[in-house]
Amino acid sequence: MDGVSRRNLILCFTVFCLRTIAIPLEKVPEVAQHIRNEPRKTDFTIFRPSEESSIAFLWSSIGIATFTAFLQGLVTTLASMTESSNSWTFRFRLAKLEHWWWTVISVFLFISLVLITLSFASGNNNEAISILVLSSTTLLAIVQYTVPSWRSRHYIRNRYSAWAGPSRTAIKRDHIAYCGSKRDWANLSKNVRVSDRKRTPSDDYGWHIWRIEGIREDPTDILNSVHAGKETYHVKGETNISTKMGTRTQPQYLLPANLLKSRPITVDGFAGEGLCLGMGILGRNKGLNPKGLVFKMNEPIWRSLENNSAFAPRPSKTLRSYYAKQLKRVYGGISDQFVLAAVELSLILMDADSHAIATWLEGYCEHQYLYVNQRLQQLDATPEELKAHYKSGYVSMVISLNNMRTRNLGRPGRGIDSKEKPCRPDIICLGLLLKAREQPEPNWWRHEDIQAIRESERTLLNGEWYNDAAKLLGLSSCPHGFENGQWGIASPSLDSSTASTRVVEMTP
Repeated sequence: MDGVSRRNLILCFTVFCLRTIAIPLEKVPEVAQHIRNEPRKTDFTIFRPSEESSIAFLWSSIGIATFTAFLQGLVTTLASMTESSNSWTFRFRLAKLEHWWWTVISVFLFISLVLITLSFASGNNNEAISILVLSSTTLLAIVQYTVPSWRSRHYIRNRYSAWAGPSRTAIKRDHIAYCGSKRDWANLSKNVRVSDRKRTPSDDYGWHIWRIEGIREDPTDILNSVHAGKETYHVKGETNISTKMGTRTQPQYLLPANLLKSRPITVDGFAGEGLCLGMGILGRNKGLNPKGLVFKMNEPIWRSLENNSAFAPRPSKTLRSYYAKQLKRVYGGISDQFVLAAVELSLILMDADSHAIATWLEGYCEHQYLYVNQRLQQLDATPEELKAHYKSGYVSMVISLNNMRTRNLGRPGRGIDSKEKPCRPDIICLGLLLKAREQPEPNWWRHEDIQAIRESERTLLNGEWYNDAAKLLGLSSCPHGFENGQWGIASPSLDSSTASTRVVEMTP
């Protein structure tokens, strides 16, 4: 809700209140006596309550309207303060209740309107202007704020999840021994003194009604206050590692203010939901080496992705060039492949069903699976194979969203199997990248746990996505039977292929 609309609404409240309490307070007894002794100024009465009831209708309406104006002004001021101070995480959290808030405001206004109408119907015809002002205010609150807030409530929830979900963070390898369960982090928070503590944006307004789970300090501040002992694990040449922290805040001030609104639009007037969600996700899952992420997009591949998408037809595909230009300005310093991944993710989020996005985010599908990474380590995967798992992560992320089992995933009341979950094809994408690099079959490829993971990836995704994933990772096509565990002969890579394809050109 912009500042002009807020001021207009508060102005309507003020006009109504001033109009209804314009009688000087010292003359209230005199006016009441006049009402008792003099006949009414009009004979237009639907019913004739007692004089006390008529006055009660009037002042009850005034009281409710005044209380509503005060309450709305308080919340509006709080929202403006959070926006002006760039405390967008707190603002996003507050916005999750926006539809209920406007419902309460509309109900109070409607009750006040009913009471003032009853006062008018009982013969107090001086309240005609008050009824006109209050009815206009009530209609404005319902049509312009309550209904749109209910329509956008799913997007607002997804926006909070996209920006405030778990985040990949760089920590020193010596600190890995201190990363444990929630209980371990709680003990560290109590026992370790954090010097020069930084408060996250969501804690700038630290009071809360419900108990907050987790720790209030930044996890990296806690780890930096811990001195590693002799038992810590260290690998020569590798000083930092990437770990996934719990719910954290992101620097939303890096996003243009027009995209942070409940109904975001770009500076050119295009819908900005996809950009806002995509930039929130990309701000949390880049990892340590985003320049190394593989995403070799070209026109035939994106057309195939659009045609095979669970959300086809994809109307937002017409914005591809516009999104590419905007995201190039933001992420161009990383790599062109990162920009292409950002464009594809934002376009899919623009077209995807809001319930499917919510389920996808709840499954943390924007991050590479920690279980898969740990299992690969336990099966003695080489450092190059583990790096390939990370570098193929954005292809796996895009495929997991674009080729979900059903567009109604997560929507209640649609007869969907509750066991059906979103899935990232991490193992298959890792294998495809290794084949594109002409690596031999890994020792862990036929392990029963890896086969089980690969089978779930094959069954929980929909559509012909194997060739798309293979091409994005550098192959000309997916080897026959690869999804079933057959390593086979590698298909020629796109770098050595003679096929003519038009590669996307990123323009500043």
